[in-house]
Amino acid sequence: MEQKPKYKRRILIIKRSLQFKYVAVVIVAMLLVALTVGWDVYYTIGRAIIELNHSELFPLMIRINNLMLGKLIVLIVIVFIISIFVSHKFAGPIFKFEKSCDIVAEGDLTYRVRLRIGDELTELQGKFNNMISEIQKRVSNDKQSIQTTIEKISAISFQLSQKNISPAELEDISKQINEIVADLGKVSSDFKV
Repeated sequence: MEQKPKYKRRILIIKRSLQFKYVAVVIVAMLLVALTVGWDVYYTIGRAIIELNHSELFPLMIRINNLMLGKLIVLIVIVFIISIFVSHKFAGPIFKFEKSCDIVAEGDLTYRVRLRIGDELTELQGKFNNMISEIQKRVSNDKQSIQTTIEKISAISFQLSQKNISPAELEDISKQINEIVADLGKVSSDFKV
């Protein structure tokens, strides 16, 4: 079973633009709901006061309105803080994947992504690590083929350095060269470029 890192990031804002867009969307959605409900309640109560002709309740309604606006400001701050924590759960893994892509692009096929417990995108972690493992296997196979080819070419070179080569030996060398050409044709044939 794969070990998960036991550390926690101390920095909550890792991908500033992504996280602030997320926070903005959550706050705008919350404000739209709060303002719609608030306006509906305010309008309904106001209409009832007018219809019942209780104008002395208007100052009370204004105080309640001010209290509700104060609560709305506190609620916005709470939602902002919660949104930062929630956005961190997927912004952290995205940041980790970006760094991992850089490391793999530099040629380190032994690197694997390891996310923290509770992070999002764990399925992507598995897929990414599996992809790198498959590429690593194919590159390893190609390296082995190249090493074998180098050994064959060295043997042929040694044979050719001998002064007396018979026609049968030349035919054998020709077959070996054809095998080498076939082997080289297979190198990296698994990749589409």
